[in-house]
Amino acid sequence: MENSTNINSLPSWGIAILIVVFIIALIIACWGFLSGFNLKRKHSVTSSSIVWNELFINKKAVKFDESFEINNGIFALTFAKVEKSDFFLPIYIFESDDFKHESKELILKILENKFEIINNYMKENKKTIKEIFFVQLEEINSKTKKDEWIKLTGSKNRGFNT
Repeated sequence: MENSTNINSLPSWGIAILIVVFIIALIIACWGFLSGFNLKRKHSVTSSSIVWNELFINKKAVKFDESFEINNGIFALTFAKVEKSDFFLPIYIFESDDFKHESKELILKILENKFEIINNYMKENKKTIKEIFFVQLEEINSKTKKDEWIKLTGSKNRGFNT
């Protein structure tokens, strides 16, 4: 019996085209795969970035040991590198006539473990005092503005203003 199957092999130029297409597809697949990791990395940077990037747009912020030019108004105490997808957002809204004095008292209260809700948050999330910063929300003291910021940020339900 004779095998009557007729198999034609690809010409050499066909094989070359297939190899080139395969290499291009492999490069595109690797690029897409690595871009996915890069996108994940960018997302994690933005989601773990400072919470006031979205909530307190165009507001001045200082680290825990610094001060603002204007010493009175409505301020927020919060932390760097907060997951905005978390239910609890570490924001404490307060008004002050003397920010320098008030911020030092708040930090001292935290250091002495007398601000229970903030101290518990810091322990649970392994935060340090160096990750605290303040945001100046308003330059004028106003109970209604303070209440508006508490409502806007949800700090009464999801923050430190309980």
